[in-house]
Amino acid sequence: MAEQINISIPQTLYRRVRELARARKQPVDDVLVEVLDQALPPGDEPEITDEEVAVEREMQAYIALHPMLKEKYLGQHVTIFGGQLIDVDADYGALYERIDAQYPDRFVWLATVEEDPMPTLVFRSPRLEPVK
Repeated sequence: MAEQINISIPQTLYRRVRELARARKQPVDDVLVEVLDQALPPGDEPEITDEEVAVEREMQAYIALHPMLKEKYLGQHVTIFGGQLIDVDADYGALYERIDAQYPDRFVWLATVEEDPMPTLVFRSPRLEPVK
């Protein structure tokens, strides 16, 4: 996917790029992309952090466990760690404090068990009316 940006460059530099683009019979933006790509060190995709991996793992585990969780714990709060259900409580605050004490520097999925594992959020767009 390409990002579209606006940049300001000196006129002399733009003329040089334009001349190079004309000589190559390419659009100016394509030439700029090539020049930047050649000038910059090779880059890989951004590295995925351990926390991002943990979030994805626990979310997938929650979704997979959801039918059982819904049957047993609907309306209660659950925590998932290492792909497993580790604790349940009707009191969110008490559950949070226990989990924070046991896993202070680790990501733990904490969710309220609802009908759908990942409820759809709907946001209404504000409607502006002219001032009368």
